[in-house]
Amino acid sequence: MKNYNSYQKTKEVYISRDSAFPIALIFIASVITYVLHYFLGMGIALFFNLFISFFSYLYWYYYARNRQRITFEFLTGVILIFGLLLFIDYGVYTLVVYQKTGIFNRLYFQLWLLILLGTPTVYYIFKYGRFYFQERKMVVNYLKVSLKVDYDNQLLTHIDAIQFVNTSKRTMSDIKLEKAPCYYSEAELKKMEDNSTRNYYLEKSAFSDTIHLPFGTNKFFMSWYSIVEDKYYDIELPFPFEKMILEREKYPTNVSGILRGKKTKRLNLHIHANGGIKLFNSDTVLINHINSIPTSITEEVRNEKIKRHRYSHEYYNNPKTFSGLIETIKGSGGIEERFQIQNKLVPWNMSISGLEGDNYLDVFDVSFQEYESEKETLELTMLRFLPKKLEIVYRGDYLYRWLTLRINYQNLYQCIQKLTDGNGESPVLFDLVFENSSKKTDLKFTLSANGKSMAFTDWEIQIDKARKQSMQDHLLDESEDEQKQTLLKEAWALVGNKKYALAQEKCDAVLTLDPRYGFAYFLASRLLWYKEGFDACYAKKDYFIAKTKHEPGALAHIYNMYGCILDEELRYEESKSYFEKAIETYPKEGTYVCNLAEVYCKLKDPKKALELAEKSKKLGHKSETLNIILASKGTHDFIKMSVEQ
Repeated sequence: MKNYNSYQKTKEVYISRDSAFPIALIFIASVITYVLHYFLGMGIALFFNLFISFFSYLYWYYYARNRQRITFEFLTGVILIFGLLLFIDYGVYTLVVYQKTGIFNRLYFQLWLLILLGTPTVYYIFKYGRFYFQERKMVVNYLKVSLKVDYDNQLLTHIDAIQFVNTSKRTMSDIKLEKAPCYYSEAELKKMEDNSTRNYYLEKSAFSDTIHLPFGTNKFFMSWYSIVEDKYYDIELPFPFEKMILEREKYPTNVSGILRGKKTKRLNLHIHANGGIKLFNSDTVLINHINSIPTSITEEVRNEKIKRHRYSHEYYNNPKTFSGLIETIKGSGGIEERFQIQNKLVPWNMSISGLEGDNYLDVFDVSFQEYESEKETLELTMLRFLPKKLEIVYRGDYLYRWLTLRINYQNLYQCIQKLTDGNGESPVLFDLVFENSSKKTDLKFTLSANGKSMAFTDWEIQIDKARKQSMQDHLLDESEDEQKQTLLKEAWALVGNKKYALAQEKCDAVLTLDPRYGFAYFLASRLLWYKEGFDACYAKKDYFIAKTKHEPGALAHIYNMYGCILDEELRYEESKSYFEKAIETYPKEGTYVCNLAEVYCKLKDPKKALELAEKSKKLGHKSETLNIILASKGTHDFIKMSVEQ
């Protein structure tokens, strides 16, 4: 569209490595000039500058640009480089004169420094200011949005233009269309290396990219040629910009919020037969244009569009084969059937079993909508569009999108029609029973309606093997963690009942599951203390510290325990160091701080005891001991209290 402006990407301003290299060379040349000037005089220094000006430009001019003779342009370049070096070397000259004579011309030097540093500074300030102004202008005038364009592959559509326009401001979107997706023959699809490659081309959209929509867009223009229908459509429709919900862009975080602009949810544009289009997002339908009146085009233009579309294929590049394809498509009735299914709501629910762990689904339905759903939500019977693809995502330490189920929705619809006898109000159950093993994932897909059921087999499973393995590893780790926690809990209960032998068996079982589990070694150290006393436990302190050093929480428990048993032995100075190590290892635990505060009470240092008690309270620790220290301001006599007990 003439005299209309579209979004222009502004080039970010930064100092590149390319500019750093010549700066470094000039700096080196200046250092050499200084040495030559200081020891050999100004004449040699000037000759050196002329020499490097000539030969550096000679190399670039003749080798980089492949020139054959000395020209006026070459001499001009040498003079400019020589002049630049002379200007920069004024600072060298000033320095040498000052060192040899003590004379320093402050005014000229300041002027030289101002030009040397000020010129690039002003240049980059100007460039950044222009970048900011242009970027801000784009942000104020254009909205960032993702656009996805789809149509039935068998329509063999050639899109000429798609534009969103603000006619009052004379601005338009920046959509750049590529050639039409290739329509592959069955033979070509079978030759593809794997199912994932084949599915990629079968599901590829005609267009999918981020565009910039003018704020206040009021017109939508589109023109395309449907080869199967042999009709050209050129439409202009009002665009309801006010229906779109806008939000401020949050990313990238390293860019000022003023320059991030606004965005909205992805727009989906679907092209149908008879010139119908549907433009919508997940919030609302913006345009639902059922049909259009074809526009006449010349035979020459028509043939050119067919030829251009035909050239995008390999198998159907031959005119005869391409004509045969068109006749086959027209006679199949597939376009009409798929259009009917894509616009029909069916009451269905889905039961999914056989999946391990916490999984949710990304559902892709026949109306080209995508939504996230829990398994429990799909168990409710609701009017929905039929699913054509399910992606199963496992919630682990991150999201594992490990299984994709593709469904032939035409066949699915035909099976539903048989089960329900064409009654569109009869609810349908999709029962998916997965049989999942480390080697293979299989599925039993059963349809049930009106008291009847049938196996549905027209589906395909695609597994991401790496993600499945990661998921299974995570499930195994979770199972082991659960077992360890259960055994540990049971062991501590036995310790509380002084059944140390049984507790030891549980502890050994935990260490068999995970020989590196630090908290099992903490339990083992406590059991050793309870069963064999202080000396036996203290003798193995280095062993228990070494076994838990990789796990800060467990190591801090070990240090704290040795602080406690030394405290019981009245060895307060030694116990103090272990409590300090516990705090250093795991500073967020208030218990260790409280224990250290108690030791300082026993060492008759109330100021330090109170300081630590207040810190323990801030960390969220609560205990009777802490309350006593705070109430007594660190002066409580715990030694006397323990003797009385």
